[in-house]
Amino acid sequence: MSINPVRPGTGPLRSPNGLSQAVVVMLGAVIAADLFSLVVGFDLHSMWGSLLSGSYDEVPDDSYDRAESLYGVTGAMQVLTLVACAVVFIVWFHRVRGNAETFAPDAHSKAPGWAVGGWFVPVLNLWYPRRVALDIWTASAPEPHLGLAKRASSGLINLWWTLWLVSQAYANLASRLYEDAEDGAAIQQALVVLMSSDVLDIVAAVAAILVVRRITARQNEKVNGPALPAGGQQTGTPGSSLPGELR
Repeated sequence: MSINPVRPGTGPLRSPNGLSQAVVVMLGAVIAADLFSLVVGFDLHSMWGSLLSGSYDEVPDDSYDRAESLYGVTGAMQVLTLVACAVVFIVWFHRVRGNAETFAPDAHSKAPGWAVGGWFVPVLNLWYPRRVALDIWTASAPEPHLGLAKRASSGLINLWWTLWLVSQAYANLASRLYEDAEDGAAIQQALVVLMSSDVLDIVAAVAAILVVRRITARQNEKVNGPALPAGGQQTGTPGSSLPGELR
């Protein structure tokens, strides 16, 4: 979707900086919870390897029960950190969508409310947030009249969204396998799937951090006015066409 030069929108620009930092911190907490789960999961997997090989003396009394209980705790931590991160992320997402509306009112295929509602409507939540993110990304690109506008590559957005969908689907599959496992071999195999799910979730969280930081940076650059290329001309001051400053 091509966008026209920035025109004053109806809403004020609001700084996404504080919220973006909070999202990055929460995504870091998600990664930490996944790493903790990986460590405990690996310990459980090793214990089952010893038990299945008949090396019972390598598994101290009650150690498996303690490890299994701790694994349940790590699962609860993962859910809590994910929910808390989701809340902060959606608040940030709504804010940058509002700024994008001011940057380019006609660059959006979805109404502003979908920046929040798109995450909760079944089926639509499989692609609406990505569509909103792509519109935000495009609207936050440099202004065409500065001679800097190139169609913004959507590779990072697509990578993040693909990883998010795959990681959530894979996590649900891994959880079901673990819950349905009835013998040691099945539990050990389910643990491998769960641990690989944790790794995938970490990669998805890193991609989300990159998206948050880049969109926030693009909006700040747009307001502050990017430097002109050699020989470029600009009338007015950088960012003078915007209806205010990020605050």
